[in-house]
Amino acid sequence: MNRMPFTFILIKQLLMIYRDIEKRKEMQELIKYGKKMVDAGLVHSHFGNISKRVGDHMLISTTGSMLDELEGQIISVPIDPATPDELDVIASSEVNVHRAIYKHTSALAILHGHSKYAVALSMLYGPHEQIVPEDSESIYLLHEIPVVSGGIGSDELASNAASALRDHKAVIAHGHGTFARGATVDEAFVILSSVEHACKVKYLVDMAQTQNRIDSSELNSKLYRVK
Repeated sequence: MNRMPFTFILIKQLLMIYRDIEKRKEMQELIKYGKKMVDAGLVHSHFGNISKRVGDHMLISTTGSMLDELEGQIISVPIDPATPDELDVIASSEVNVHRAIYKHTSALAILHGHSKYAVALSMLYGPHEQIVPEDSESIYLLHEIPVVSGGIGSDELASNAASALRDHKAVIAHGHGTFARGATVDEAFVILSSVEHACKVKYLVDMAQTQNRIDSSELNSKLYRVK
């Protein structure tokens, strides 16, 4: 009796079970970090998105999903835009931005948040400028943070974000939010958190320096009047 077909079928079934288990683990990781993003104030529940590269596909949150309730809201779609999938219609509205980043960088995970200080600074600095952190930790980790242009999910944003992320760990879409990349989901989360920290410190320093200049100007004006 030839046992080879039976053995082959058994191995194939075991491989499928193993892949399903691994896929479930990867989904649970995204569920975990989606909640951490909301808890850390890096995004409001219904905004932002998260993805992880798995071979020639990516796991990505669905459009309109709440990042702190991602159970059943993560799907798998191809990375190559030339092979669209029927699930594209329910994938995050930023799916094409994620595709471009995966295609043109070494990223294996992408987190997109809408944290307030990052968004605010992007509007003060404008597209094609770079935010240079003030604190030593952020300078060491991020060096500088490019601000890029492009509407939500647009080809312009996809191209600009992917280009800037070749040489940077994060970018901020003007008036929109941060895209952070990493070799792991955890690394991307650290980068996303670090961008918000850098922008908060930068904003507070800029405000303090502005206030000091105003105070100095008012003091000089008063001294002039006394004379």
